[in-house]
Parts: sequence; C-alpha cells; structure tokens
Amino acid sequence: MIRMTGSMAADSVAVQATIDCSALSFNLGVVKRLAPASKVMCVIKADGYGHGAVASAQALPDADAFGVARIEEAAQLRECGITAPVTVLEGPMDESQLRRIQGLGADIVLHSPHQLDLLDRVPFDHGVWLKVTTGMNRLGFNASGLALSGLLDRLGRSRLLGVMTHLASADDDHGTTADLINQFRTALSGYDVPLSVANSAAILAFPQAHLDWVRPGIMLYGVSPFADRNHGLRPAMTLTASVIAINDLNAGDSVGYHGIWTAERRCRVAVLAAGYADGYPREVSQEAQVWLGGCRCRVVGRVSMDMICVLLADGQQVRIGDQAELWGTRIPIHEVAARSGTIPYTLLSHIGKRVSRRPVYGAQHGEK
Repeated sequence: MIRMTGSMAADSVAVQATIDCSALSFNLGVVKRLAPASKVMCVIKADGYGHGAVASAQALPDADAFGVARIEEAAQLRECGITAPVTVLEGPMDESQLRRIQGLGADIVLHSPHQLDLLDRVPFDHGVWLKVTTGMNRLGFNASGLALSGLLDRLGRSRLLGVMTHLASADDDHGTTADLINQFRTALSGYDVPLSVANSAAILAFPQAHLDWVRPGIMLYGVSPFADRNHGLRPAMTLTASVIAINDLNAGDSVGYHGIWTAERRCRVAVLAAGYADGYPREVSQEAQVWLGGCRCRVVGRVSMDMICVLLADGQQVRIGDQAELWGTRIPIHEVAARSGTIPYTLLSHIGKRVSRRPVYGAQHGEK
C-alpha cells in the first residue's frame, strides 16, 4: 500500500541547470596557468557542452578565439553580439556554406581536398586552419612531407592561421599519444606556421603538446577527462530538480516501471521532477545517488521520462518543492556517468530543451 503524504501541481515544478559562470572563468585560468605561452581557443560547440554557448562565450572574455563545430553555432554567437574570433571546426561543405561563413566573419578549418577546391571558387578573406590527421582518421590531410608542403603552398594566398590535429587517445594512451605528438611536431618543424594539438586531456597530461594554440573543451566546464583526477577544476553546472511528491511505502511495495526495486521495509520515497527527457540517464544503476535534504539519497526504480524516485533516510526532513542535486558540486558528474555506463560528455550534451539554464556568478550560486 502506498500513501501519498504530499504533492504539488505539475506546472509549478522545474528541472534547472544552474551555470556558475565564475567557474568557467576560473577553469580558463587553469588552462592559462598550465599553458602560459599558448593562445587559447575555447571550444563551445554543442551549445557549450550543454551549458549554453552564448552564456559560455560571455563568461570567457579572455579567450583568444572560440571553436564551434557547425555554421549554425557560429551564427548564434554573432547574432548575440559575440565579436571575438570564431572558428568553424568542421569547415564548409559547399559554396553556399563558405559564403555564409564569410558573411559571419568566421574562420574555418580545412580538412579535405573538396574544401580546398571551394576556396578556389569562392572569395574568402578570413582565417584558415589546415587540419592533418595523426591517427584519428576522421577529418584531416595526411601529414607526410611532400603532401604537406603542397598543401601549404596552395594555401599561401590565404590567411593561414596554422596547422592543427586532434588526438585520439590523449586521456588513456600515453605511449602512443606521446609518439604522435612528436611525429606531428617533426613533420611541421620546417614550416614557420603556428601549431595546435592539445585538447583538454593533452593540456593536462602532455605539456609538450601545448605549442602555439591549445583548444580546451570539457575542462572549461569543470570536468576532467581523467575520472580519477580533477586537477582543481570547478564544476560549472549544477543540475537540480524539485521534489513533487513524497510517498510512504510498505515492505513489498515496488516503485516505477516493471518494479525493478521493491521496498524491504516501511520507508519513504521522494519523486523528483526530472527524467530522461531532461537528460538524466535512464540507464543509471540502482547505486546512483542524488543530494537532497543535506545528504545523499539513492535512486530507486526505473528512471522514467519525467521523474526519478529516491529513497529517503529515516527521519530525513524533506518537503515538497525542495531541490535535489542530480549532479554538480556534491554529486560529481563522473559518478553519475560511471553508474550509467557512459561519459560526462554525453550527459552534458544531452540536457533536454525544457531544462532552464540559469547563469549566475560566484556568490549568486548559493550554498556550496
């Protein structure tokens, strides 16, 4: 038997991502301390890794440039008044896209012969990065000497910003990664062009990869690519959800779809207004926890589209409308990811459209 001891109207509840903009600025400071001689291209693709691209850009005025994956992302920044250099990392696909990038005043990355041909046909007077592949084998030209020389000669009339590559295993394959960094540097050693190798993992683990430009992504948002090392980064996002019901359960009562959890004794369960439609993973295990009412509470039952259920401790004081932290400063996102068989990148980029994002600075961010 289940007895509901509290409830509230659905239209008065919310799930919210509070974005600590001061943390973004702090984390950029970490980048600059680690790579003091490098310029920094802050990667804010995928809506700022779920944090909001415009808010992220506004919180990072000391960035030397911003990196986005697609033209629409560059357009959003320009439409919202971001005037800093912006690089479209996937570059143009056709002539119309190249013209649009030209109109946005953005820079491009060239990674294929098709794009070189576009530059021959369409006037483009903004910056160009050349991308070579070093083992990822997704986008990029081969870095062999003769081919590279010909590419750079062909781009001689363009405003060449430099040559970049992207490392495939900087977060877990130190031997191979170190070799690839050395190979890239050796291949470009005879050319007087700026070089860019380091993503977040390489910034943290491979000082020899810092070179002229670094391109931090996930670490700007306070998430280390290394699950066992935080490196002093400050989480920028705290994802919270309201308590919308508190139920008394008897021994033998189950919770949620298919009854995958059953109460062993009398207990109370709080229902939170967040589910997989908001970005909380359906796959999360029954060992996952949230922070509610001053302590950790275990997730019980299947995560549904709109709701999560959590087990309350005996005597725990929780009321309708209280906020539970799903991840943030008390529940590390790495922990949620590990209990869901995924990575923090996936969780952040899957935040649902109906989740409100509230940018705050420092003292406004509430209790820590």
